[in-house]
Amino acid sequence: MSQDVFISYSTKDDDIANKACYALEQNGLTCWIAPRNISSGKNYIDEIANAIKTTKIVVLIFSKDSQASKYVNNEINMAFTRNKPIITFNIDNTMPEGYMEYYLKVSQWLMAHPKPEDHLKKLVEDAREICDMKSDVPVLVDLTNFIPSDLSRHKKDNVSRILLFTPIYWASFIYMGIGASKKLWALMGLLYLVPSLMCFILYFQILNYLFISYPLFRMFNIIFLIFWAIAIIHGFVIRNEFLTRKSVLRFTISDDDLFNYLYDEYVDL
Repeated sequence: MSQDVFISYSTKDDDIANKACYALEQNGLTCWIAPRNISSGKNYIDEIANAIKTTKIVVLIFSKDSQASKYVNNEINMAFTRNKPIITFNIDNTMPEGYMEYYLKVSQWLMAHPKPEDHLKKLVEDAREICDMKSDVPVLVDLTNFIPSDLSRHKKDNVSRILLFTPIYWASFIYMGIGASKKLWALMGLLYLVPSLMCFILYFQILNYLFISYPLFRMFNIIFLIFWAIAIIHGFVIRNEFLTRKSVLRFTISDDDLFNYLYDEYVDL
């Protein structure tokens, strides 16, 4: 289904991108924006290309982050080669460089620095004009009921962190491995389980073989504590990757291209 506006942006600018989408749709323009318009079971690269091909205009939320994003560059390249009108909504006064400078040299620019929200009305007016919408209907931009819809808010999970600080710290890795579809982490959890099992076994032996087993029991206690400390450090090292993978998997199912796209974009959030 074709849309009026394709919104291209770096996910680090998702707040203003979603506000722009909200304002455009508030005034009768339909928008395609990731990840909201991602369809399950379809090739995401083809879907991006088709969305740009069938859209009337492209609105680029331009910043230092979108300048650096290979995905935004690819989207603008697609729009440029298909002769799509591009409105560049500059939110941080960054100037385009390299390929982006070539793509955007003939695009329509809106300088929206330092308060992009104050320029959304002008963005809507320009977008409506290019889309040949009736100009006699006044533009209204009201963000009172706007609700942020960024992926970073989903990157919250305290279960894995709490488990790391309990005697069953190994369960944190099994939990992260299952939640993020990463078998290696689950296997690491089983490895961290070994010292715990050995201490548990020796604990019951100590009742009958106190003087024989105690030195060995103490040694495994030390090993257990060492593994626990290593596991806490290890857990925090992989925690951001776990949260990102878990969040991104909500959208991707089995689409590897889409997973890589969203993971690369959201990993720094």
